[in-house]
Amino acid sequence: MAVMVVAVVGGVAAGVFFLLLIGAAVYFLLKKRRVQGQYRELFPSLPAFPTCTSPVLLGVHSSGYSQGDIPFFLPPCCSSRPQGGLEEEGPEEEDHGGLRYHRGSLSIGASFPMGSLRPDLYHIPEEPGDWAPPCGSTPRLQFSVQFRREREELLVSPLRAASLPPHCRSNAALVKLQLLPDDRRRRQAKARRKGRNPQFNDSFIFQVSSKSLCEATLSLSVFSVNRQKKHQLEGRVLFPLSELDLGGEEGRVVWRDLETDNGEFASQQGDLQVSLNYSVPLQRLTVVVLRARGLQTSSDTGVCVQVTLQLRTQVVKSKKSAVVRGGANPTFNKHLTFRLRPPQLDESCLCLELLQTTPGDPRSLGQVVIGPFMYARGRELDHWDEMVSKPQELVKQWHCLGRVPETQVPP
Repeated sequence: MAVMVVAVVGGVAAGVFFLLLIGAAVYFLLKKRRVQGQYRELFPSLPAFPTCTSPVLLGVHSSGYSQGDIPFFLPPCCSSRPQGGLEEEGPEEEDHGGLRYHRGSLSIGASFPMGSLRPDLYHIPEEPGDWAPPCGSTPRLQFSVQFRREREELLVSPLRAASLPPHCRSNAALVKLQLLPDDRRRRQAKARRKGRNPQFNDSFIFQVSSKSLCEATLSLSVFSVNRQKKHQLEGRVLFPLSELDLGGEEGRVVWRDLETDNGEFASQQGDLQVSLNYSVPLQRLTVVVLRARGLQTSSDTGVCVQVTLQLRTQVVKSKKSAVVRGGANPTFNKHLTFRLRPPQLDESCLCLELLQTTPGDPRSLGQVVIGPFMYARGRELDHWDEMVSKPQELVKQWHCLGRVPETQVPP
């Protein structure tokens, strides 16, 4: 009896499950048909256009089209030609409402303005044929300066250099611009052609206020670049902006002689070669005193170099190299390091003094100050700026020894 009851209950359950499956299938079929009906309502069938052998202009009547309409053209269908014909006939023209079309091509006589080009933006000015370098063999640089007071912009354009050294005939030239003392980022203008009288075609804008204009100085350094991509400084111009009235709209064009370094002894005291490097992550200033030349000493005289790091008017630290004896051209190769934070770079300088250590006759043979615009000019300023801009390498340069002020001479 129990077996029959279980069989009946199982049959009823199976029947109910089968009915549920049929109901679910019918429900999904009806839902799918309803969705398809909605898509048909959203996208009605498009009207079929008849095959044409001439261009068809939709929305354009013979009397023209309204302002809000957009003309739409259908390309013409190419008419069939006999296979045996070898003669080429020109395209036939048709006239539809004053508009000309060519059958068998997509060229349409109607024109709609899409904009215009300005040829002057793509025009490279030609070099004047009657230009000649100025008289004399002194290297010079010509540049234009204009100050826009309304925008507080200084527009500088290097124009040309003249009478560069003979080795510049086969080298490219470039000019590096910098606005001292605040702007550290250097702009670079490349010459359009090689030679001793290169010309430039670049303009640069510096943001400077009218109040600080008279205190700023424009620095333009001319470099020659050889085939190994090495830069050699050929000269430099320091142009104080207080010299000229820059309020004119057209600006001023000026020539200036380049301050050059021809490698000869530029002072009676001699020269000192130094390498500098500054690491921002380590906050470390590295000074390598390499050698000196042209000193007024004998071969048995001992000399050393004292390197002093100065912050504003205070001496931070002072270090000395070993005493060497080399006569007029001693070699030191002394490596010195100083701790210096990046915000202090504009307020610090290095004073390198060459000292004679002979017993009974200690005296100073000369010194050189290397630092930012607050302390140095010329090659010393260039050396400091190049050290800041090249943190991955030691920057080496010769410097002329100058006389020590009387207030600094040791007793």
